[in-house]
Amino acid sequence: MTVVPNPSENGDRRGLAGLSPNLVASGLMILAFFVFSMMAVFMREIGDTIHVLQVILIRQAVAMLLMTPWFWRDRAFILRPRGFRLHLTRGILAVIAMACGLTSILYISFADATAIQMSEVLIATALAALVLKEHVGWRRWTATAVGFVGVVIMTKPFGGGFEPYALVALVGAVAGGAGMIAVRLGSAYDRTTTVLFWQAVVVIALVSPVAAMVWVTPTQEDAVLLIGMALIFAAGNWLFTSALRLGDTAAIAPLHYLRLIIMAGLGWWIYAEVPSLTTVIGAVLVLGAASYTIGRNARKKSLAEPDGPPSA
Repeated sequence: MTVVPNPSENGDRRGLAGLSPNLVASGLMILAFFVFSMMAVFMREIGDTIHVLQVILIRQAVAMLLMTPWFWRDRAFILRPRGFRLHLTRGILAVIAMACGLTSILYISFADATAIQMSEVLIATALAALVLKEHVGWRRWTATAVGFVGVVIMTKPFGGGFEPYALVALVGAVAGGAGMIAVRLGSAYDRTTTVLFWQAVVVIALVSPVAAMVWVTPTQEDAVLLIGMALIFAAGNWLFTSALRLGDTAAIAPLHYLRLIIMAGLGWWIYAEVPSLTTVIGAVLVLGAASYTIGRNARKKSLAEPDGPPSA
């Protein structure tokens, strides 16, 4: 599939103040991870009383309301989307990813849930090569594979300590990785506001019927948390989508490994969740793989070094 950039939104693939687009995208992605990590804390606090699908509905509806000025400004583009099927696909994948991701953090530790979700990097990297035709050399494939080994060590799939909700997190990771590609493809055809608007419409349409069946009237405290989650969701989604729009997927996908440090830190600080030895060992592998991949991207950019097959 040939991707045609949208000429109506200038500056989508240019960095700020002459910086590399991938560098700016990396910064936006890291900020998004910090923002989304706080949302996990809010979900843990509210999950005992409010159903996950109700949280998704309220969060998405409030976030959509907050973004109304931007949607109105770009209404001419929003009403004529050029990549509507991609936006529809992204909305479906977003529902799966959000429902599975939020459910998993209610039942397993932040570190374990995040470690499993990081397998979406493999999916995003593979799809970036197959669908977006981005060049992913053997070195980055090797680093990504090493990171995946670290994820396997942390999840302990063959041990007695395996948690069934880890499978829920894994399903969310698959949907999240595919969703990253859908965002990137859709953003190539339409503005960021168009991508976010139609994603919100699809999410609300899919979640509303089920959320109505499990609806619980929020208390005042719950309402504050829900509004806070909506604000965080709006800010994080904007940062995340903008990062995917600006940078190469294969270059910024390894940054997802940084979520482990952020989430594990919050789990330890707030809920006294101490990472196990296997989590620490796996984290060393995934963080090392991420660091190498980022460094490799920088070297290829500056030296124009080929990333072909290894020589004899």
